[in-house]
Amino acid sequence: MNESYRLGEQSIIAYLQRLANGISTAELDVAALPAELRAVGEQLQKTHAILQQERRLLESNAYIDPLTNLGNRGGLDRHVEQLWHKGDPFTCAYIDIDHLKHCNDRFGHAEGNRYILSICRTLSETMEHDEMLFRIGGDEFVLISLSANETELEQRLERVRAGLIEASSSGKAPMIASFSFGCSRVDPLAGDTRRQMTMDADRKMYRYKLMHRVQQPKDNDAPQRPIVDQLPCNDRVFQAISMSSETRYPFILNLDTGESQWSVNAVRDFDLPSQHPFNSVDMWLARVHPEDRDNVRSELDMVVNGSWHFHYMQYRVMDATGTYVLCDCTGYRLDGTDTEPNMYVGIIINRSLADTTDSVTGLGDVHALVNAIGEMRRVPHEAGFITIKIDDIAKVNARFGFDAGDRVLAESAACLMECSRGKGRLFRSTGPTFVALFDDLKPKAINEIADEIERFLGSPVLIGSLEYQPPIRVATLHLDAVDRQPVSILNELKALLKEAPQVPGTKLD
Repeated sequence: MNESYRLGEQSIIAYLQRLANGISTAELDVAALPAELRAVGEQLQKTHAILQQERRLLESNAYIDPLTNLGNRGGLDRHVEQLWHKGDPFTCAYIDIDHLKHCNDRFGHAEGNRYILSICRTLSETMEHDEMLFRIGGDEFVLISLSANETELEQRLERVRAGLIEASSSGKAPMIASFSFGCSRVDPLAGDTRRQMTMDADRKMYRYKLMHRVQQPKDNDAPQRPIVDQLPCNDRVFQAISMSSETRYPFILNLDTGESQWSVNAVRDFDLPSQHPFNSVDMWLARVHPEDRDNVRSELDMVVNGSWHFHYMQYRVMDATGTYVLCDCTGYRLDGTDTEPNMYVGIIINRSLADTTDSVTGLGDVHALVNAIGEMRRVPHEAGFITIKIDDIAKVNARFGFDAGDRVLAESAACLMECSRGKGRLFRSTGPTFVALFDDLKPKAINEIADEIERFLGSPVLIGSLEYQPPIRVATLHLDAVDRQPVSILNELKALLKEAPQVPGTKLD
């Protein structure tokens, strides 16, 4: 064997070794090989090129939906991962095509595919340069926008949906085309989580679908103007519903006339003027806590003027005793027809009366906390805990009475709500101890919230003529996964509090 042939063999072996080590850019200089090895080198290069092409095709198929040529669920996960790594805030919209099964069953899957592609094309035509659309399921899409905020994206999708419905209601299309959606704005650097984003957008989308999905014409009917499902209700049915729970208050508001109907329990518990008051939005806003009022007014205004079709907020409302109680408020706008008015229908849950709610603070009690920790054990993910103890409550009770102590706890709970910025679930564990529970939040973000609690929780509370600043202790716990019984975690939090330094406040000795 001559030296040239041996060197040629070594070049081929080195080339194959680089390929085996995953170096896809490895090259082989075929022209430099001896004549008897050039055919082998050329064949190796052709084989490598074919394998590279197949690999790129496989990668493409892993992230691309074959019908729409959009990114699939894997593509969405990769894109969101990149945004999260950069820390870029963005808005996502979960979009669900209405009545795709009806289309497939009645007109066949070929027409169903055309329906999907028409929705895809319509959405794509309205997208901005920094937006991406993904198809993550048969009738499910996700739109990611870097520039649009939640309200802007909702308004745009409302316009797109209205245009689809109008264009397909003329009788030429086989069925009325529409979709439902829910939007959520997330900021990774502010501590938002992907799970929180998904749950928020998905929940809003299903609420929207429940209240606004159009009815399709029956088999023998020509397409007509879409009809929005209305909730049948009369006084007897409404009263039966309104008296079925002490903690839930249904209501109906006629947006055209201002007349409303409230449950008998709501009239009693919130001291409303009657069951059928006028100007009920202003009436209700007057009972909302001043610190929450502007945000509530802003959301309700968008529902009333038709910008939003759903509303969900948790805020404080003054009850008949003059005490602010924590309420979950959910409402839906029902668009009117030629014969029916625009309506706003909803339900209010009084958390202060719920079985697992602490009556003083309106937060979940220790039973609710144990249940929440138990739920987190079922799906492994990161969990963060911040535990807070208000010291000297016993001294406040002894010197000023239990009402004063309850006021200190209630003010502390309100401050906790503000510091947690809605990212955590808050509970009054036992006595003067609180626990904030966070899903999928990194230790750094947990510590930043804990630092904010230390700075602001000790705000003075006026007790008679005394400005009392409660001394507090704050401790944190981060778990990669909740793999223990709730009691074990609560005992560890208790031990951490004992070791935590006290943030001093007013001395009562």
